[in-house]
Amino acid sequence: MDSHGPVVGAQGNQGAPPPPGPGTEQQQPQQPHQPNPPAPQEPAPQGQWPQAAPPPPGGPGLPGQASKQPNPKRRKGLIIAGSVAAGLLLILGVGGFFGYKHLSETTYSPRVQAEEYLQALVDADVERAMEMAPATGDELDYSLMTNEIYSKATDRISGFEVTDVVVNDGTADVSVDVKQGDDTQAMKLELSENGTEAVFFKKWKLDAPLGSWSLRYTLDADASEPAVNGVSVEMPEDGKKLAVLPGEYTFNAPTGTKFVSYGGDEKMAVRLDGQESLMGVGFIPELTDAAREEIKAQTRAHLESCMKLTELQPKGCPNQADGEDPNNFRSIKWSMAKEPTYESIEGDPTLPFSVEAVNGQFTLDAEMKEGDEWGTMKGTVELYSMPAMVDIQGETITMTFAD
Repeated sequence: MDSHGPVVGAQGNQGAPPPPGPGTEQQQPQQPHQPNPPAPQEPAPQGQWPQAAPPPPGGPGLPGQASKQPNPKRRKGLIIAGSVAAGLLLILGVGGFFGYKHLSETTYSPRVQAEEYLQALVDADVERAMEMAPATGDELDYSLMTNEIYSKATDRISGFEVTDVVVNDGTADVSVDVKQGDDTQAMKLELSENGTEAVFFKKWKLDAPLGSWSLRYTLDADASEPAVNGVSVEMPEDGKKLAVLPGEYTFNAPTGTKFVSYGGDEKMAVRLDGQESLMGVGFIPELTDAAREEIKAQTRAHLESCMKLTELQPKGCPNQADGEDPNNFRSIKWSMAKEPTYESIEGDPTLPFSVEAVNGQFTLDAEMKEGDEWGTMKGTVELYSMPAMVDIQGETITMTFAD
């Protein structure tokens, strides 16, 4: 029996068919024209099936079956799938870039940091604003920089608009228009890089607050219960000014005493340009009307006691007959023809101060010796000035009259 080598088809090498039966005539199929025909196969030994042709390079062969070449349609599908995957990677890369760019310019930009700070000022959240941009300065006192006090101020910072952001070499300048009442002021916030956040994004911090505003506040050490906008405050140390934010503040007059007053409340408007805050606020202690009436009453009592004296020149009293020999007078009686008055009673009630009563007149009735005889006489003593020192301590007034 003759054996045949494998038949070479148009779609690659196929396995050899089984040997033909007896009497069957084997026909050789017509071989297609190939530029380089395959090498002839050695005839298989008698009694064995012909062996399959060796697989094409790059593909494994199995016994009895030749390796198949890739299906062109399947290859086209793989090419298309690969293109889609590459496109997805490209889209993801492009999307990641634009997503990073978007977040860098919004969520993690210096603009957002500046807007958050400015919104805290609009919301009167001073404590949050100071956390973001701490105010420093040994010459300032920060007692008024609290949410409670600033929220009760009127004509505060009411709005803002970011007009420009310039980033350059780790720093950023954020230009803003800040609104206060009907006024708008162009201002600038400076920021700098401060590490990273969310792994990829720059972190920004404010280098300084929006501005620096301060007020001078003077108050007597004896004043009680100083308050601003109805909130009790501690007095600043000597030489220090009160740090404030733009707005109108009500400085409540300290509680005085029966004889000492600090006047009424004072309002101070702090503007964005800082000009009106240069004057400062001060409560000057003043005498009350009750103190003036008490001074007059003590003066009257002093004069009344002087009128009871029987001396020609009583010490510490204004009714003195100067230039006369006391030995020539007896049975002395004084009376007040005209009570002196005060043109004004003014002075710093925290320290001893002087007052002066003027235009009084006293009458002297006595016996006067002329030679060896005693006769009655009546005279007049004019009072031009009677000075006295006044010392106020709490609810007590003490007066000391000159000799």
